[in-house]
Amino acid sequence: MKKLLLAAVLVGASSPLAAQKVSSAHPTPADAVRLLANPAAQDLIAQKIASIAGIILDTKVGPVATLTDPRDHIRPEDTLRSVEQRRDPELDRHLYEGSRRAVATAGAVAGGAAIEAAELRRTADRLRAALGPLVDAAKALNSGQ
Repeated sequence: MKKLLLAAVLVGASSPLAAQKVSSAHPTPADAVRLLANPAAQDLIAQKIASIAGIILDTKVGPVATLTDPRDHIRPEDTLRSVEQRRDPELDRHLYEGSRRAVATAGAVAGGAAIEAAELRRTADRLRAALGPLVDAAKALNSGQ
């Protein structure tokens, strides 16, 4: 699913909507955060994921019906979609809604990670400043021996 989401994000990033949001030829993590936080982009990406999944779901599986357990109820004309829709009549809607939530979650996670990365850089800078005098003192001791 992660690879599918990445592919969908790349498809979404190449869309006109995303092109308006991305400021350079090399999108930054901040560009990805903005894109994934945009409800219109979330909708577009979820539609693309559902479309890609639809291609896979239209794979005919009926020809292997004779190789399956009869309790699986796979018919000779079945596709993955028809098999799954018997289990979940709202499959397409659930697929879209789940994809939309996943994209929104990815945006929130990316935003949180970007904020945390900046905070970790500030902490590392403070540690370097605090440890600098100690490192200098250790070097002076070593050179004096």
